[in-house]
Amino acid sequence: MRNRIICILLGMFLLLVNSVYSQDPHFSQFYSAPNLLSPSLAGSSGGTRFVVNYRNQWPGISKTYQTYAFAADMYLNTYKSGFGVVFVTDKAGTASLNTSYLGLQYSYRVKLGDYWQFVPGMQFTLGQKSLDRSKLVFSDGTGAGSYAGNIDYLTETRATYLDMASSLFLFSPKLWIGFTVDHLLRPSYSFIGEQTFIPLKIVNFGGLNFWSERSRRVEESRSASLCYRFEFQNGFKQLDLGAYWYSRFLELGVWYRGFPVFKNENIDKTFLDSDALVFMVGVEHGSFRISYSYDMQLSSLAGYGSGAHEISLMFEIGEIFGCGAKYFDCFAKRTGLRFNKDQPRDLKIF
Repeated sequence: MRNRIICILLGMFLLLVNSVYSQDPHFSQFYSAPNLLSPSLAGSSGGTRFVVNYRNQWPGISKTYQTYAFAADMYLNTYKSGFGVVFVTDKAGTASLNTSYLGLQYSYRVKLGDYWQFVPGMQFTLGQKSLDRSKLVFSDGTGAGSYAGNIDYLTETRATYLDMASSLFLFSPKLWIGFTVDHLLRPSYSFIGEQTFIPLKIVNFGGLNFWSERSRRVEESRSASLCYRFEFQNGFKQLDLGAYWYSRFLELGVWYRGFPVFKNENIDKTFLDSDALVFMVGVEHGSFRISYSYDMQLSSLAGYGSGAHEISLMFEIGEIFGCGAKYFDCFAKRTGLRFNKDQPRDLKIF
């Protein structure tokens, strides 16, 4: 049963990649933004959770990208369901091009024996794109590009759209794999009276908890995991590979972002398609966790962009269910993921 589900998930992913044609805002600390990573992770804490994320990308270049996100979710064990809400706003450029959306999420957990659980999820989205016409700078002083001298081509400065995303997630105490497909409705937005579609986006993520150490004298554990995230949107591919090390209070992570083997079409073929090294440190106290990460650029923008800074805050309340209260793994701590309440409490994760 487990192997069959994994094969179905992988087959679905490959089929979608072969049929897909601007990147969405994203966070380097994607496991500190679980609701943005996958609707299936709504309610993954087993209780109620609040998350705030902030990213300042390329601060060395004036007015580039700043992204804010807020999410809240909860899990109802009676219905084996998770519910979440997420709000994201992204500001870019001197014209204050703003992308904002509000998403409502639902997930449902299905037990597959004592060790595996399967979680489908979905999200309904209300989005809006806008810009400030008064801040536009044109090439001849009044116009730009093919619309030089005629700002009236900008028939709108605000566009609203409806969208939908779906996801699948399969996990055990040691392994996990997930798929998210966003912009299923291919919504259209435009500031010049034409149809401009948001490209379909596919995200595949997963990992392995490969090491843990526990002390019988104190309630403290140390663990480590290897993780990845792959994104595909409008011909652009992005791969994140990294590792986390976690103790009771301290968390460290390092990631590589890029595609050193396969090339993006818009990247100079004479250079490796390498974007950044990401370094993360986090501390946890009770139900509160704060983490900071820095993107050290490896691309040609390294001397200009000054990397990227990111801060994530997470607060959890409510019961920590099942084996997660006794044994924990690195992925569980990253996402707050816990098993259902009826999971055996003496389950050995490692």
